[in-house]
Amino acid sequence: MASAAIDHLVATTVLIVAFFIFMNLFSQTLQAALLYQFHMHLATKCSDLLDNILLSFGNMSGVFGLGDYDLEPYMLNPYYVMKLTSASGTLVEYPPGSGIIYSNITLGPGDYLLVPVRECISYETAQELLGIKGLYGFQLSLTPTISLDFSNIEESRNSLSFTVNVNGNGFPIYGANVTCRLLYVSRVNGGYPVISFTEASNLTCQGGYAQFRFVNVDTSKNYLIVATVKVANFYGVGYIYKQALTSAGNVIPFIKSMENGTIILAHAWDVKQYENSGALHYNATYFVLDDNWNLEQVQLLGNYCGLLNYAAGTQGKAYNQTQIPEEYLGRPGILVITCRKGNEYGVTVMPWQIQTLSFSIVFGGDPSGQEWVATDIRQVLIGGVSYQAKLALWSLKGYQVIGVGG
Repeated sequence: MASAAIDHLVATTVLIVAFFIFMNLFSQTLQAALLYQFHMHLATKCSDLLDNILLSFGNMSGVFGLGDYDLEPYMLNPYYVMKLTSASGTLVEYPPGSGIIYSNITLGPGDYLLVPVRECISYETAQELLGIKGLYGFQLSLTPTISLDFSNIEESRNSLSFTVNVNGNGFPIYGANVTCRLLYVSRVNGGYPVISFTEASNLTCQGGYAQFRFVNVDTSKNYLIVATVKVANFYGVGYIYKQALTSAGNVIPFIKSMENGTIILAHAWDVKQYENSGALHYNATYFVLDDNWNLEQVQLLGNYCGLLNYAAGTQGKAYNQTQIPEEYLGRPGILVITCRKGNEYGVTVMPWQIQTLSFSIVFGGDPSGQEWVATDIRQVLIGGVSYQAKLALWSLKGYQVIGVGG
């Protein structure tokens, strides 16, 4: 009897232990299945949301979309893209104390895109229009697919030579036609630097590079090179400039109004508080681009040429205002501002439509620190320039069971 009772007790204990082991394994399997379902749902939602953003038209009431109604699918409207509030740059107030805030895309000391926040689309507004506010967070990035880099730059008083390296997604592009436009300070008129430009074309070799040499140009003052490459039916863009700053900084453009093309030209000392101030003679030159990326100089309105001084000192003003003519607002363009302080020269460039200088955009929230982030990508065109659109999506509710109709 005692032996049978012991056997029974041992069997019961083993059964209970086996039961708990099984329940633990079943719980882990169930949890893994639920997490897999959650991740699959998030990935599907990410893909659908990315298509909604890229294929919907922003000119429709109550819709957040970047698609261009007049063009093919996955061809974005450059004007809508300019209105995305940058998530990668610090907001800027100008004039100081005015309460007027600008979304800030600054790539370096000489390349800016500052758009008034009141004319932009905020992250919160986009979440509301997409119907995901409080449910999902997202970040949308638009990055050029084709990169153009410069190397072996050699300059003398009257010549400039360099190499343009063309790559697409990490591999060199062979046999592509590269055109370089050289914009340089050719002379000084009444104290104001004057821009001239010339261009040349060449094909990339098997290593993906093309060599250029410009002669009879004065590179001692300043210059800007804008290079474009045509691959199939779309473009890639790259640029480089000589020194951007004088000892008093340079001239920073603020887009006061996207609707009428009004641009504030501000003394950099007034924006960034450089230690050395001083008067800057400046000259703003605007170029519009045609379908073949040829530059056409356009006469700006207002004070496109003048004298700036910090805090409206004894000479000049802290800022002036110019304007793109109305008939050119719908076309892509590049604003080039040269400035001079004594024998020092600076330059600033600003794209009108981000693709003209291949600016990247990051819009939305910050995915870092999230438990799980789904991503998806699409290839798009912005004004003929190839971009990669990447969407990162995460849940604001944490892990949960998603039903079939969820």
